[in-house]
Amino acid sequence: MTTAATTDLFPAERVERGESPFTKARKRFFRHRLAMVGLVILTTMILMALFAPLLTQYSPIEINLTNMSQPPGNGHLLGTDTTGRDVWARILYAGRVSLSVGLVAVTLSTLIGVLIGGLAGYAGGRLDMLLMRFTDMVMTFPSLVIIITVASVLGPSIYNTMLVIGMLTWTGTARLVRGQILSLREQQFVLAARSMGVAPRSIMSKHLLSNVVSSVTVAATFGMASAILQEASLSFLGLGVQSPTPSWGNMLRDAQTLSILEGMPWLWLSPGIMIALAVLSINFIGDGLRDAVDPRSLK
Repeated sequence: MTTAATTDLFPAERVERGESPFTKARKRFFRHRLAMVGLVILTTMILMALFAPLLTQYSPIEINLTNMSQPPGNGHLLGTDTTGRDVWARILYAGRVSLSVGLVAVTLSTLIGVLIGGLAGYAGGRLDMLLMRFTDMVMTFPSLVIIITVASVLGPSIYNTMLVIGMLTWTGTARLVRGQILSLREQQFVLAARSMGVAPRSIMSKHLLSNVVSSVTVAATFGMASAILQEASLSFLGLGVQSPTPSWGNMLRDAQTLSILEGMPWLWLSPGIMIALAVLSINFIGDGLRDAVDPRSLK
């Protein structure tokens, strides 16, 4: 009598017949508790930003000098700032700015990293050496210092903030993609495609890049959290998003005086908490994605 054997790939997990790798990864992701917490928090923040006009009756930039520095209450959920602007409204609309800066910046950096890493890994030889030495050179400079310098030269604005962060944070993705493609290009399925006369562009897009999507997605998730922090840092220093457009970073900048820190904590607590929640939730999601696509990382 023969019994069908099952193979345990990792603790407490059994591979079921007929399941695709994507299905198994999806199940592992949804079993990751912290990732689910992060997904709920991030989704809530995105919905709050998208539906900000429905969640507040106040403008985030309208000044009301008769209602300055009011504590939470009296129709203002989180109080007002030193110019009478509603803090809750500014938090909601600032979420649009900070999250969109993170998303656009990480999209740009990922595209650059995949392009450079893909070309270096597949072409090899002198092109690989040239691209990787350029990457190493960029990595040797302190990223935040370079970002601050370039932002000060280009001038502070939301678009320059997206551009600067995206253009200077691609090195990690490039090295990741190059390393994986160096390994994949010697696999049998790639050699078979070459022997059949498949064009290099098709091999790159259909056989190589498609196999690094999961790793790039994980890297991009962590990169978005980093981009949100960098935008907050630039805005706090006055080199990022400029008033009256609200962002969590420039809200902290406006609340850095000693009198506000001591007497009006609602002006700095709320944007600080939002930055912390956004970064933590994205990192939790990144941890879940990493464990889902690479089961060996599970303990």
